[in-house]
Amino acid sequence: MVVRIWNVSLAAFAIGIAPAAADKDAPAEPTPQEIVDNAPADVWRPVEPDNSIYMDLPAGTVVIELRSDLAPAHTQRIKELTREGFYNGLNFHRVIEGFMAQGGDPKGDGTGGSDKPNLPGEFIRDTSEVTGFRAIGRDRIAPRVGYIDGMPVGAQPESLRTFTTASRVNLWPLHCPGVMSMARATDPNSANSQFFLMIGDSRLNLDKRYTAWGWIVDGFEATRRIARGEPPARPTPIMRVRVGSDVPAGERRDIKVMRTNSETFMRYLKRRGDVDDTGYVKDICDIKVPALVDGKIER
Repeated sequence: MVVRIWNVSLAAFAIGIAPAAADKDAPAEPTPQEIVDNAPADVWRPVEPDNSIYMDLPAGTVVIELRSDLAPAHTQRIKELTREGFYNGLNFHRVIEGFMAQGGDPKGDGTGGSDKPNLPGEFIRDTSEVTGFRAIGRDRIAPRVGYIDGMPVGAQPESLRTFTTASRVNLWPLHCPGVMSMARATDPNSANSQFFLMIGDSRLNLDKRYTAWGWIVDGFEATRRIARGEPPARPTPIMRVRVGSDVPAGERRDIKVMRTNSETFMRYLKRRGDVDDTGYVKDICDIKVPALVDGKIER
């Protein structure tokens, strides 16, 4: 017996049934921009003024959200030195293209610090010690990557808790562009006043070895104008640094960040193609968390 498979449309015509047509009236999938533009109001999380730092550079103001949940001692030190005016007028003395920009040294040569004691490293947290962690998938470096309120983090599998002696599951910030971290000497507990801001991806070199204490929520473009060099021929000055709550209300920015543990954010990532169907994340350091700054959406 010969079994013949007809052309579908011809077969349908032969028995008097019209071939199924594509539903031209079906709504198109929203673009990533449309997902952000139409995000509900409760998806936007305000950045609290007392938990932020305003850093005035020649090219503009950089607003940094402090992460006391990840580095409580370091964020307290940054606020303390800021309110003392310690950082005002200091330079970025070491700036490497595609890597980082380092500042916070009163000597300007990488050997100075404040008169306060050095800080113990705050490199890793247990996942049980933080709230709001949302894994978006895995990548080539970490079994879980995701965010805590916009801050990129990596983590071990939660299943390890029952197998490790200390019953810990480690979580750590990722050194992606826009992340703020603390400089130190060879001693892991030698951070004092010097910091660096990431202008490139250096996860393999810095994660779990340096204390990340914040991330830039607005004004990252101003960091592109920081003069490069070790040291730069004409170092870029840090003109003024203030705690957000000390900034006059008229100068303060109204900043809201998309909640990274929301389904809206996950839809945004999927439509951008940042996470594939298997849960593999292409490049978490290439993702910019959407923000509302004075009512205007920034991506």
